[in-house]
Amino acid sequence: MNSLVIKDHSISGNLPEGITFSDQTLKIAKNKYFEDPIKITLKDDNNESLEIIVGESSEVKIILEIASADFEKNVYDLKLTAKQNSKVKYLLVCDLASKDAILNHYFTAERDANMDLIGGFVSNVITAKMNAKLIGEGANVNLRAVGISSKDNKQTIDIEIVHAAPNSTGMMHNIAIANANGKVVLNGVEKILKGMKNANAYQSLKGIIASDEAIIEVNPILLIDEYDVKAGHGATIGKLDENSLYYLMSRGLDKKVAERLMINGFLNPIISEIDDEPLRERFVELVNQRL
Repeated sequence: MNSLVIKDHSISGNLPEGITFSDQTLKIAKNKYFEDPIKITLKDDNNESLEIIVGESSEVKIILEIASADFEKNVYDLKLTAKQNSKVKYLLVCDLASKDAILNHYFTAERDANMDLIGGFVSNVITAKMNAKLIGEGANVNLRAVGISSKDNKQTIDIEIVHAAPNSTGMMHNIAIANANGKVVLNGVEKILKGMKNANAYQSLKGIIASDEAIIEVNPILLIDEYDVKAGHGATIGKLDENSLYYLMSRGLDKKVAERLMINGFLNPIISEIDDEPLRERFVELVNQRL
């Protein structure tokens, strides 16, 4: 794995061939294939911006870790662009201690670009936006987000996919998990603009309540201004299945361990994407601490 650290607008680590960094912009040249993931860490850089541009016909997996123990206000502005015919797998892990964090993340998919996007939020108090815009015909975006809140945590996560090209596909599958008096507000918005024929849109939002004091809000919204499209959505909020819990407890697990096992099962598609072992272990530990 290639590991890079960005701090004070400077980058440390060896840039792989075909990647350049200047003016807070990381550029990946066209026609490049990276077998190993590229991990980027924004380390204690509050009020930070970063733009990533993946060149035409390139293929890459990027892991972006944002971590800060600062309790003051944090503001992050991030952009990721997939140029024509590129393939991008992207994982964001956001662990901010701030009591007032703001994260704005914008994604752009050009013609025939494929973007598989994951956002994992284990911050204290954050308002986050993940906005993906499909501007090229044949663009395909699969966006997954998960927010886990526990004692005194509040996370508001807005997920939006905008179809601004015909024959585009946008899928979102989002999960909110709340324990103790934690709160997660999960808004899923998918827009199909007028004239964007044969667009395909689907979204699902799932809320898992692990405490009587926890609060989860899920709001699925479809805004469609074209007739010749496919679109659908689903949303559920509830506690863990009692029959499944009973089964696990009948095999010798106590209730808390059984609940953690089930929730980690829901999160496994995200956890399994974290190739960096220390980051994966820390993410799992943060999740389990909140449960």
